[in-house]
Amino acid sequence: MNEFLSQFHFLRPEWFWALIPAVLLYGMLKYRQSVNSSWERAIDPALLPHLLDEPEKEVSKSPMTLLLIAWALAIVALAGPVWQKTEQPVHEREDALVVVLDLTRSMYATDVAPNRLIRARHKLQDLLAGRDEGVTGLVVFAGDAHVVSPLTDDTATISSMIHALRPEIMPAHGSQLGPALVRTVELFSDAGVASGRILIITDEVRDAAEAQRVAREHRFAYPVSVMSVGTQEGAPIELDPGNPNSGFLKDRNGNLVMPRVDTDALADFAAIAGGRFAAMTLTDEDLDYLLAPDPLLVNEEFRLLDRDFDIWHEHGPWLLLLLLPLASFAFRRGWLWSLVLLVMLPTDQSYAFEWEDLWQTRDQRGIEALEQGQPNEAAAFFEDPAWKGSALYRGENYDQAGAQFAGIESTEGRYNLGNALARQMWLEEAIDAYAESLTLDPGNADAAFNKQLVEDLLDQQQQQQQQQQGEQDQEDENQQEQDGQDQQQADNEEQERQKEEEEQGEKQEQAEQQLEEQELAEEDSELDSEEEQALKQWLRRVPDNPGGLLTRKFAQQYQERMEQGKIHNMQGSDDW
Repeated sequence: MNEFLSQFHFLRPEWFWALIPAVLLYGMLKYRQSVNSSWERAIDPALLPHLLDEPEKEVSKSPMTLLLIAWALAIVALAGPVWQKTEQPVHEREDALVVVLDLTRSMYATDVAPNRLIRARHKLQDLLAGRDEGVTGLVVFAGDAHVVSPLTDDTATISSMIHALRPEIMPAHGSQLGPALVRTVELFSDAGVASGRILIITDEVRDAAEAQRVAREHRFAYPVSVMSVGTQEGAPIELDPGNPNSGFLKDRNGNLVMPRVDTDALADFAAIAGGRFAAMTLTDEDLDYLLAPDPLLVNEEFRLLDRDFDIWHEHGPWLLLLLLPLASFAFRRGWLWSLVLLVMLPTDQSYAFEWEDLWQTRDQRGIEALEQGQPNEAAAFFEDPAWKGSALYRGENYDQAGAQFAGIESTEGRYNLGNALARQMWLEEAIDAYAESLTLDPGNADAAFNKQLVEDLLDQQQQQQQQQQGEQDQEDENQQEQDGQDQQQADNEEQERQKEEEEQGEKQEQAEQQLEEQELAEEDSELDSEEEQALKQWLRRVPDNPGGLLTRKFAQQYQERMEQGKIHNMQGSDDW
């Protein structure tokens, strides 16, 4: 029952608007029937049946109620009530596209604001947002090429990884487009795609001969288009983008590197590769031109791709069977007596059921609330501990998030538990959670990084506490020395001092000591406040989401290719 309520909804709820005219029509007919004629108001009711010839009202009433019930059943059927999924083979047009993105250091050049890489990533986001059909893949290259995503129709997954694309994740220096084109052709081949398109986003093609050879070989099946980013004048390359004091990249001779975009060379490369060329623009004109259907570039008759999808199984048509007896009753006198009253069968359990549950599942409502920036509301909908914990974490309910993550016995569950504990400043417990994550997956670099970060934070906290304790001990020692000196001075004073003056002196010493203790307490309070700010600053460095996956993946792939002799070490190449 619980599963039924969580899955039950309508595919086309807008059909319920059609109930409004049904109710209005029923009300109008009832009102018209209830209004008496002028004869009925003028003639005695006892004589009325003998003077007027009118049909029996029972016959006239039945079509109205019949119409309302039939109308309501038809609307519910058209709204599409569903609560279970079934596998269904479907066909879709396969417009295959692989984007090849340049991740060399030259993409940090600032001739376009804020730099070439950010502009390229924004353009890639726009491209993915406009991919309503077909499959899309993503390959990145520098000194070597790596696949970020194979061909897929899930552009949202690719979009979620774009923010992590930067030159630092690439294991090899240099700029080699040829291997990227080889990997792209392999993506098409692995997916069984006989024809598709390739779009390169770059500022330069250095290995022009090798890249042209690969592109020319496959120009008819997989034409290559090029989008340039940057200007012909060029600009310096920032060493640390976003930091104005980081300086700019220089070559081995100490000269400032100024990468310039040769648009003519890129246009010639696209022409040889059977594609098109366009410089990146602020609008979608470049994408509209490069990806526009053209029989000369790509076959318009894309092959049909057989794939299995889970679709909702509609039960609405079964409701239409109820219209058959209702329709038969409309032709019989006294049909209302044959209707059977519907009763609610008692159930062992009852569940809360809201109006919105008819249109969306609880998980769908949770995701929608999360996307709208309402993590606490989203957590109330999610039932999966991982989703609920993530929503609570985003809502800064770290204690409740930790309770959800604590029940997930996986490396990611332990990792997220460590983050939640660290946010609550339970540093030792967080370290234990990270250690458990590493036990389950020793290669989890995120857990290792956060564990070391929190350990350093704990060491710093302990050092600050030891430093404060040392300062407190020093203050106590100085105070004891001062008290001893005061006592010795008091012993050397004249014994003829009056008793009242001695008492006054003692009171003054006590007041001074209290004042010093108060100042020391205030100083400790300031230190505690500074320590708390420092701890919060450290905790801000604890990553909220897992990262570094692409870096580890690319480094492993690069090492395997070197061991297999497929590539040579490119670390001596220019790093731009």
